[in-house]
Amino acid sequence: MHARHIVYRIIRPWGRWGVSLWHRIDRQVVGAEHLDDRGPDGPARLLFAGHQNGLADPVLACVLLEPQLHFFTRADVFRNRWARALLLRLNMMPIFRPKDRVKDMADRNRATFEAAQQRLERGATCGIFPEAGHREERRIRRFRHGSARFIAGALQRPAVAERGLEVLPMNLDFERYEGYRTAARVRVAAPIDLSGIPGLAEDAGSARVVLSDRMREALIDCSLHLLEGDAYEPHLAVCRYLEGALGGRVSNATLQLAGQQIMAEADTALRDYQAALDAGWGAPRTSDDFAAAGRCDAERSTALLPHLWRWPAWILFMATAGWWPRIIAPAAARRVKQVAFRTTFSIPVNMMAVSMTWIVLSLGLGVAMGSPWVVPLSLLLLRGAQHVAMPLEDALIDNRTERRVSSLPPPRFVERWCRPLLEEAHPAG
Repeated sequence: MHARHIVYRIIRPWGRWGVSLWHRIDRQVVGAEHLDDRGPDGPARLLFAGHQNGLADPVLACVLLEPQLHFFTRADVFRNRWARALLLRLNMMPIFRPKDRVKDMADRNRATFEAAQQRLERGATCGIFPEAGHREERRIRRFRHGSARFIAGALQRPAVAERGLEVLPMNLDFERYEGYRTAARVRVAAPIDLSGIPGLAEDAGSARVVLSDRMREALIDCSLHLLEGDAYEPHLAVCRYLEGALGGRVSNATLQLAGQQIMAEADTALRDYQAALDAGWGAPRTSDDFAAAGRCDAERSTALLPHLWRWPAWILFMATAGWWPRIIAPAAARRVKQVAFRTTFSIPVNMMAVSMTWIVLSLGLGVAMGSPWVVPLSLLLLRGAQHVAMPLEDALIDNRTERRVSSLPPPRFVERWCRPLLEEAHPAG
């Protein structure tokens, strides 16, 4: 019933490096001040988020946010005893679902809720996914009421009531779920208002509905919430175009305007979008073509000359371990059917592959040169080269995509549905 664990503290820096090796993570978390440490008597906190990218969602939050997080996690990943031992020490807590086919599912989940509430009493920061499932779409789906039940139960505990409980929406956003070197970012919003909900203290069913609705509205306000159904793909294409043009997250107002325009002429938008794909443009779920077009139209094309001094470090990184992602990315596409779990597969495999490659090379150099000091110095050199090389690696990836898009005829979809929004577009605050 701990609030912090030493294993979490030890592994977190390595995990942060692994995520940043695969993704371009924005280390400046918008709203991080809402999680400032208020000392031993500070409030307990519950973060809730949309669930889009498998186990990569909690990993992204854990490596970017300062407090140790205690996430409710699907129980089937605890089946292996070695995985279970590690996950429990990383503060993960198992939640059983009907598909797990466990006879005493309700009792097990009550035990997990009890453990989580005891951790809140000790000032822990918990994390939960109220959608109770994942889907690789940048939108917020319907909430289940289990999260509201957990909050109501926690508020009934005297120690939690005395300490205080803050329930905060959190946006975990991957621009592309399986993309190597695509952007990933976290945003935390202010705590929602738990007052004025009749029956919440008694855990009434009507109170759960009101609380779930209030939580979902707050999460939509701080997240990307794109259209659903057939309109999702063209809306995502516009979103990626504007992200490229603005160099970051797009405001909800701009995306709502784009969604209204698409829905007003849905058949035309879908036809224009399909024509762009038929002309050779990559789909925004799996390609960065629309983001590259946005950069070009906003005169933000990627320049390689400022990175000229990085070439030696990039060559060293590519010659030693930088080729691993080019093997792992297609392997994930072949082996992992669900797109939402490809990043979950790719990040740890890439971490282990790069780390082991560096260790073997450093040990080999140490033996060849007959000096044990060569080993740590070689590891530092390889890590430093990777750090210096990544901006050039990103620039090369972006430049290559921009050149490919520039060689294609501009489709009507970009001219009709994307470019007119440039003047209206604003970055998210």
